[in-house]
Amino acid sequence: MKLFKIFLIIYLIVFGFFIASRFFPNTYSIERSIVINKPLHETFLFMSDFKNWEKWSLWNKQVDPSLGYFYNKKSGVVGAKQYFYADKIGKGCFEITALTSDSALSFLLTINKSDHTANGTFLFNAENDSTTKLTWIDSGDVGDNPIKRFMIPLSKSNSEQNLDASLKQIKKVLESL
Repeated sequence: MKLFKIFLIIYLIVFGFFIASRFFPNTYSIERSIVINKPLHETFLFMSDFKNWEKWSLWNKQVDPSLGYFYNKKSGVVGAKQYFYADKIGKGCFEITALTSDSALSFLLTINKSDHTANGTFLFNAENDSTTKLTWIDSGDVGDNPIKRFMIPLSKSNSEQNLDASLKQIKKVLESL
């Protein structure tokens, strides 16, 4: 009888955890912006070429010395891809999924064969002739996984910090060109 009670308690805890996760969202969206002292067209051209992403990405050889990149033949167009591989980060791909000249660039990030995916969009707005407001929107869907649903608030906070740091790095690199 005592063993039955132990199993019942464990079952109720697991069941309660699963039910509680249903009250957490399965999607997230983060939006961050920065003003860059470069004209709109220059900023858009820089960001639409994946080879430039190596210059500002927080995923770099300092984080993982084994990091390597390769690209498909397309560049700056829908279907352009940047593949990456690294021991710590894993293997993955960025792919441009939508492009509106001097206005928006959308991409899909896939890590470890769809273990993790995220949608990203860069929006470009001219503040004046020599400055651009760059907005980065990151969104995704964790599905029905109860653990990932509980993790959204923590990972969202971490992602906000990473987007802010990445945008500062983009600004630094672009303004130095």
